[in-house]
Amino acid sequence: MVQMIFVVLLALVTVWPRAAMAAPTKESKENATEEAAPPPPPSPWKPGPQDIDLGHDLKLALPEAYEYLPAGPAAKMLEKNGSFHNENLLGIVASKDDDAQWFVTIRYEAEGYIKDDEKIDANELLSAIREGTEESNKERVEKGFKAWHVDGWSEPPAYDKSLHHLVWALSVSDDESKSVNFNTRILGRRGYVAINLVTAPELLAGYKPEAAALLKATTFSSTARYEAFNEKTDKVAEYGLAGLVLGGAGLGAAKLVKIGLLAKFWKVIIAALIAGKKAIVLGLAAVAAFVKKLFSRKREPANG
Repeated sequence: MVQMIFVVLLALVTVWPRAAMAAPTKESKENATEEAAPPPPPSPWKPGPQDIDLGHDLKLALPEAYEYLPAGPAAKMLEKNGSFHNENLLGIVASKDDDAQWFVTIRYEAEGYIKDDEKIDANELLSAIREGTEESNKERVEKGFKAWHVDGWSEPPAYDKSLHHLVWALSVSDDESKSVNFNTRILGRRGYVAINLVTAPELLAGYKPEAAALLKATTFSSTARYEAFNEKTDKVAEYGLAGLVLGGAGLGAAKLVKIGLLAKFWKVIIAALIAGKKAIVLGLAAVAAFVKKLFSRKREPANG
C-alpha cells in the first residue's frame, strides 16, 4: 500500500546575484504560491511494527504487516457504514495489503471480573440472537441501511479456560451478500477486550490466522490480567460467558424485554446489554465493498 510521504525541504543560505533580487514577475508569484501550499494532513493510520497503548492497561504489539486506526476516526468510519454505538471502540486493525478482505475491531468493556464457571447452551443463545437481531433491524432501516439476518454459527461458542479466551463465529447476511464475524473475548481482572474479525464466509478459514496473531499481540498488564483478581476489592460482573455472547451480538436489554427474552436470560444480561451499547459490526454484511472503502480511506484523513 502506498503510504503518504512527506518531504522536508531544507533551505540553504547562499549569496544571490543582484539580478535575483529584482521585482518578482506574475509567473514567479504563482510558482511561489504553489510551493508555499501546506502539505496534506498526515494519515491517521499507524503502521506496524510498533507498540500501541490502547488504554485500560492494554497493549497491542502491532505486527509489521498491519496498520492501526485509532478510536476516533475508526468510529466515524464504522458509523458511515451502518455500525452504530461505538463508545467502547479502541480502534480498527487492517492489513497493509490492499487485496486483503478483512478487518478487525478492538473494543473494551470495564464490566468487572467475569466468572468463567458457566456452561454455554449454543442453541438457546442462537435463538435469542436471531430474535433480537430482527428487532434491532428497525433502527437500521430507519437510518437507511438494509436489514440483516443471522444465518447460524460458523463456530459455536468455545471457552479456553487456561487462556481465558472465549471464541465464536456467526454467519450473517442481507439481501445481497453474506459476512462472518469471528469473535474473541479476552477476560481480564476488571473487564474484557473484544477482538472481532470481519470477513466473507468463504474467506474465514484463510483469515483466521490474522485474528490469532492479533489475539496474541493484545495483552493486559501483569496487574490487570484475569489471574490478578482480588475478590476482596474487585468488582464482579453480573453475568457470565453467555452474557458475553449475547452482548457481542448487539442485543440491548430494551430489545430483549420487548421480545420476551429478558426473563429467559435475566441472569446473563443485567448491565451487559443496557441500551444496546455492545453493538458490533454484524450489520456490515457487504464485506468486500466495505473493505474496499476502508482501504481507499486510508489515503484520506478519517478524522475530519
